[in-house]
Amino acid sequence: MNPLPSMPEFAEHIAAGSWLMIPLVLVTIGIWYTYLSNVSQLRESLRSADCNRLCLAERLRRDGPLQLARELIPLPGAVPRIARHVLLRIQAGIPFREACAQCRASETDRFSYGLIVLGALVVAAPLLGLLGTVLGMIDTFDAVATNSSETADLVAGGISKALITTQVGLVAALPGTLGLAHVFRLYRRLGNAVDLCETQMAIVCEHAPERQDGAA
Repeated sequence: MNPLPSMPEFAEHIAAGSWLMIPLVLVTIGIWYTYLSNVSQLRESLRSADCNRLCLAERLRRDGPLQLARELIPLPGAVPRIARHVLLRIQAGIPFREACAQCRASETDRFSYGLIVLGALVVAAPLLGLLGTVLGMIDTFDAVATNSSETADLVAGGISKALITTQVGLVAALPGTLGLAHVFRLYRRLGNAVDLCETQMAIVCEHAPERQDGAA
């Protein structure tokens, strides 16, 4: 016996969920698109995120801000980009902490928004399934109240709507929850890498400003 349904059976299964299947399918697509998009961007941002390998403090003392900024241009990832733009802002006269806040926001705020969108979609999926359950039970009770020859078919249709929409909502939400946890873990890794980058640069830029001025 083939456990997988045929295409007509699958289409019939989807049609039994009524119009609620349209937003459920859209939410499911949105969950996967948002998850994959955020994971792809976070992995790119985490490239060259090892601040110990970059040796920012030592290179900043040795080479100076402008030379280090030029050396960081070909390196991929958020940490070299943040370090480069912070150094350029410092040379333009912006205080170190303010420059760090500006560059950090430009790199990480988009991921905060992505987490909010993904979380909202994950919450919306089971709620839409619950709405389908409520509508299906209302149809079921209405069918029972009619007491006609079509009562059995109407009751079966209402129960199908209730169960199918709940099933689809849960199937969309469960992997979405795991995806949200994965994205959040990568986001935390990026935040830790940016914090370490800022700490290493602060050793030179804040605690030894006279060296920075001499290197310029």
